[in-house]
Formats: sequence, C-alpha cells, structure tokens
Amino acid sequence: MKWLTNEVGLSDAAARQIVEYLAMTKIALGVMPTQEQIVAERFFDENGSTHVVIHAPFGSRLNRAWGLALRKRFCRSFNFELQAAATEDSIVLSLGPTHSFPLETIFDYLNSKSVCDVLTQALLDAPMFNIRWRWNATRALAIPRWRSGGKVAPQLQRMAAEDLLALVFPDQLACAENLTGPIEVPSHPLVEQTVRDCLEEAMDVRGLEELLRSIRARRTHADSTRNE
Repeated sequence: MKWLTNEVGLSDAAARQIVEYLAMTKIALGVMPTQEQIVAERFFDENGSTHVVIHAPFGSRLNRAWGLALRKRFCRSFNFELQAAATEDSIVLSLGPTHSFPLETIFDYLNSKSVCDVLTQALLDAPMFNIRWRWNATRALAIPRWRSGGKVAPQLQRMAAEDLLALVFPDQLACAENLTGPIEVPSHPLVEQTVRDCLEEAMDVRGLEELLRSIRARRTHADSTRNE
C-alpha cells in the first residue's frame, strides 16, 4: 500500500481499495493471476447456466482474440451460439446448463498452428469486420464521400460499402443456409487488408499464437515431469 501511495501517487483510499480487491481475488482463487499463472474459474448462476472465466492479464487485444477463437471453437463443438466477452484481464464464456467439460481442457481447445484460421472465421461474423471494411474502402477511395458538391450521408456510405463487399466477397453477405464449411476469404487487397487489421490491430493474433505455444510447452513439461 505504501508503494501505491509513495511511488504511484494514489490516495490512501484508492490504494486501500486496490489492496483489498487483490486480497479478495487471492482468497477467492487461491492464487493471484499473472501472465505466468493463468487461472480458469467456473461457476453457475441461479438458472444453472455455466460460466467460465479465464483470468489472464494480457490486455484487451490478446484476450479479445482468445475469447473470439474460443467462442468459435465451442460453437463448433457444442453446436450452439454462446456469449463471450473480453476485458483487459479476463475472458468470460457463458454456456447453457446442459454443457459441461473438464475445466482444465479449456486450454486444449485451441492450437497455435491453427488458431489464426479459427480466428479468421470467427471475425467474419464479428462487427469489427464490417466496421473496418467500411473504413478501408473509404480510405482507398472505393466509396465516394462527396458527390455533386455535397457530402454523402453516412447511411448511404454504409450501403455503398455493403454493395462493394457483396461484389468482391459475396460469401460474407450470403445466406447462411446456403453456406457449408469454412468461408473462403478471397484474394482481394481490401478484403485482405481488413482481415489483417482485425487480426493484428483490433486483436493480437501473433501474441495469442505465442501464448498458446507457451501453454502447450508448459503443459507438456508438466505431464512429462509427472510421468518420470
């Protein structure tokens, strides 16, 4: 607490709240989550639904990527849409009351070699893709911002962006009932830029790959140690 007040410059009340919050976290979880000690927690609400929290202080970009990829993987495994949210230090997954699994296996659902493909499929359904598509199309002057001396209304720009997307990436706007298997991302510069922006700016796919490799190495080392 003295370090928070003397070095960080917090008030006594703010420093006391932080210390109490961290102390309650350690009491509830048994350990303090860090980048070297990730904690998975499961609890049930009054309706019997399952909620899984991964306490991982890696920042919102990496956690958003991890949560979105996990959501896609769980949807494929359980065949239903679940709710997922990511913050600076945690990921929350909300499942139904009929879905259960050993908690430790949550770290085995994703693989560093395939997570980029899984995340690419997941981001196509996320709002971030359409938002960044409109931005890239406008920045590339593929969508007019001015016409006849006046500014094009935002809603008309959105319609023009959607029409352009339907032209270069029709599967993105196709009826889901007519699609089977993963969506094939076309080799178009604006589409590729948008996907890259989602993966590397809105999220941190490279950091996620490195994290998954680290988790796999530690779990493999732990298993080999137990077998000796």
